[in-house]
Amino acid sequence: MTKNKKSFSIIFIGAGRVAGHLSRALHDAGHRIIQVISRTEESARSLADVFGCAWGTDIEQLRHDSDLIVFSVRDDALQALIARMDAGETPVVHTGGSIPMRAFEGKARNYGVFYPLQTFSKGRTPDIRKIPMCIEANTPGNEEMLLALARQISDVVLRVDSTQRLTLHLAAIMVNNFGNHLLALAQEILQKDHLPFDLLHPLIEETVAKAFDLGPGKAQTGPAVRNDEIVIKKHLDLLSWSPEIQRVYQVLTESIRHRTAKIK
Repeated sequence: MTKNKKSFSIIFIGAGRVAGHLSRALHDAGHRIIQVISRTEESARSLADVFGCAWGTDIEQLRHDSDLIVFSVRDDALQALIARMDAGETPVVHTGGSIPMRAFEGKARNYGVFYPLQTFSKGRTPDIRKIPMCIEANTPGNEEMLLALARQISDVVLRVDSTQRLTLHLAAIMVNNFGNHLLALAQEILQKDHLPFDLLHPLIEETVAKAFDLGPGKAQTGPAVRNDEIVIKKHLDLLSWSPEIQRVYQVLTESIRHRTAKIK
């Protein structure tokens, strides 16, 4: 990798949410997106049209004149695509949280990981400069190039090895996917009694603010912390219509009790 190069020509393998946000950010930073390859013609063409670049639906259509190839695909599809890749000397990276960097071993000479620690959804554009970019590479030179590239789009750039990245990914699932699922369950509970979800907005905002200010452990409150059996039983009785949500409530209550006892 040439770490002092000012502008890269970049190919994206994948055209989903992560690929869409990263490709736009890199384009806005002065780099050229020269090809998009995706499983479906619609998604490949749609993202390629943003940059006026070539597109394809098979990795065998991969161009060989780029400075960087970015794999931004589902974890369960990555290994099969890498096996069919012929990158030569071209640097390749993936953007996954749970796939080790060694997935490229034997298939590329210059490789690494370019992992944005954020959730991406259609219709929302997060401030990419606030998104932590986690970098790993197979040589010091490759690492310096990826660090420099990441700093062009983010103010939070750090070296993270494959083991640390998997830990980060697990923690991210807890706060994002599991946290959002609890919000969805809360919304379902409210709908049973025709109550609007936005009544919880101030509470959700304060919960997150306290977790940031005090730390999640010190910010924990509620009947589980107080060992208030009367309230807990009332809640479980109220959830009799959904044994599934009852189980979630019970598991979390016991976990809070256990963690609170350890802190005390």
